[in-house]
Amino acid sequence: MLTVQSFVSGMELLKKCYIGWQFDIKDELQVKLWYSAFKNTTDEQFNSIIREYIAHNEYPPKCIKNLTDILVDKALLQAKIPPEKALHFVRDIISDCGGWEYGGRTDIYRKLEKYPALSKTVKEFEATIQTMRSDDTFTADRFRKAYEQNLRDAATTRVDTLLGIKVPENSQIFGQAALPYET
Repeated sequence: MLTVQSFVSGMELLKKCYIGWQFDIKDELQVKLWYSAFKNTTDEQFNSIIREYIAHNEYPPKCIKNLTDILVDKALLQAKIPPEKALHFVRDIISDCGGWEYGGRTDIYRKLEKYPALSKTVKEFEATIQTMRSDDTFTADRFRKAYEQNLRDAATTRVDTLLGIKVPENSQIFGQAALPYET
């Protein structure tokens, strides 16, 4: 759990690095809002977020999400199957299972169960994958982008859970909750 001292130190560091940033450590409501978003992180995680933000951003954070996106990006880097290798990985599984026919489909999805975002992407592209040529770079690029988005959605859900941010599954704004992130 994030200590108040680490939180205050991190926010003060942001204020010193971004002259004119409108965060006011004396504004109780503002402090509560920002602290509540990160209270479930450790001191080390929070300090890492602050350092990462400062290292890669020219402008101060406009909102809490600017900082939580760093956790999402870090989670994406930990993906077991990177997007650029995902289609090749799927093709290897299809080959190992003897193709889509004669029960192969069931075996393919059984092997993909460990990778929810990839499994979701394969379901979206199943008909296309069955008929696409190996040199079809356009479809391969669309598959990679869809998988990247599914990973990002899952990572965002994972980070929101870590931070204690809840989005109702039936939310009119956000739609269905994303699949759990691949661990």
